[in-house]
Amino acid sequence: MNKFIKRILFVDDDKIQHMINKKNMLRLRPDLELFFFENPYLALDWLATNEADLLMLDVNMPEMNGWEFLDELNKLKILIDVKMLTSSLDPDDIENSMGYTQISGFLIKPLHNEVISDILGL
Repeated sequence: MNKFIKRILFVDDDKIQHMINKKNMLRLRPDLELFFFENPYLALDWLATNEADLLMLDVNMPEMNGWEFLDELNKLKILIDVKMLTSSLDPDDIENSMGYTQISGFLIKPLHNEVISDILGL
């Protein structure tokens, strides 16, 4: 059983994905608190003083990729459950994910309602 998820942080450079995910998640769970960042550095700053139950992290971003973001989280000793988001199934990315204990899933964009329901334990 998933722990109850209330606050989700999205780090993805794609604004359209943010809009789609916000609409779909709030339709299924209007009580969710969702936080969206296109810039991973701003997300790291936010996480330094705020908490979330789940981090949805894009693999490929221009300023810092998802793996570099995870390395920064580890340096800052920020513990959070992470689901990696990607639009491709690069075997290297899946293999990289095995090296991070906080990663609990590898998801393909866009997130469909069935996947969202599974994440939220609905």
